[in-house]
Amino acid sequence: MDVKDPALLRQCLGHGCVNPSRPGSKYCSDDCGMNLAAERIYDILPQRLQQWNNSPSIAEEHGKKMLENIIHEQQDVHTHLKYLEHQYHELEAIILRGKQQAICKDEESTKVMTNNVQRIFCVSCGKSISVRAALRHMEHCFAKYECKSSFGSLYPACIEGATRLFCDFYDPKNKTYCKRLQVLCPEHSKDPKVPIDEVCGCPLVHNIFEPTGNFCRLPKRLCIHHYCWEKLRRAEVDLERVRALYKLEELSEQEYKVRTAMRNRAGLLGLMLHQTIQHDPLTTDLRSRVDE
Repeated sequence: MDVKDPALLRQCLGHGCVNPSRPGSKYCSDDCGMNLAAERIYDILPQRLQQWNNSPSIAEEHGKKMLENIIHEQQDVHTHLKYLEHQYHELEAIILRGKQQAICKDEESTKVMTNNVQRIFCVSCGKSISVRAALRHMEHCFAKYECKSSFGSLYPACIEGATRLFCDFYDPKNKTYCKRLQVLCPEHSKDPKVPIDEVCGCPLVHNIFEPTGNFCRLPKRLCIHHYCWEKLRRAEVDLERVRALYKLEELSEQEYKVRTAMRNRAGLLGLMLHQTIQHDPLTTDLRSRVDE
């Protein structure tokens, strides 16, 4: 059998085309196939669009409600971030006011702080230490063990409007950026040496939560009750800001997924390949079944 014989070749399926089709194809040329596909779209798509607009989509309604909830949550997170940013600046102002306090030179107060001979065990290394040096020793112990862990990312943090969050120290050996909190990073943020004449400056409270408006005026080197209080307060605020930013990123991903699903649901390919037949005009949710 000679395949070159025109009588043995199939006719092209293109509209109004009388040419033989190419071997292994239904059309004589690419243009002929594209023209037929375009005519099919022009003929079928308007009817499918009319059906889509006439029959309400429950999935579309659910998508709109989800978008409303996500946008509302995003607004709440943005409001919370503004509040945390205000707390950040307020804390810096409190720290500055505390540093401006005069040192208390009462010998009785300093004597009580220095004569405490009770001993406890470190929760990290188990070493017996005095109560006076407990917080300082535990802080150094924690920093020593923390430096053994790595929290790195390939990209630096780029957060608009955020101040002092991640360490972002670049490690050329691992080619990563440190993702610890900047104020708590024991590896790249060393605590400065405390001068002799520096005051503690920690805000004093009554019943744990009620601020008194006064500040601790003991020398910072002798105060064992408020060791590293500035760093811990800053870390508390920064941690809340990071959590809010993570929540905002999670909501953005959810919004993207919902919007993508809504776009694909009424897309050209979906309308051309799928069709929903609604036999009962009173039934809006075609996924539900009513037992008769």
